[in-house]
Amino acid sequence: MAGVSELETALRMEPAAFKALYSTEKPKLEDENLIFFCQKGRRGFQAIQLAQGLGYKGARSYEGAYSEWFQKEG
Repeated sequence: MAGVSELETALRMEPAAFKALYSTEKPKLEDENLIFFCQKGRRGFQAIQLAQGLGYKGARSYEGAYSEWFQKEG
C-alpha cells in the first residue's frame, strides 16, 4: 500500500478515490485491525501514530517487522 510519506493523504481520501488508486477498499475508522509494518519497526510506529491521530483506533503494528515475517515465510 502507501509508504509513510503518503499515508496521511491516502487515509484522508474519499473511499472511491482510495479504491481507484490502491485497488482495495479504504480502511474504516472502526476496523479492529489495521496492521502496519516496515523493515525494522520505526516507520511502522510512525504510521500507527498517524493513523490513530486520524481516528483509526485499531491501528497496530506487526511486532516483528517485515524482516521477521520474511524469515518465517522463507
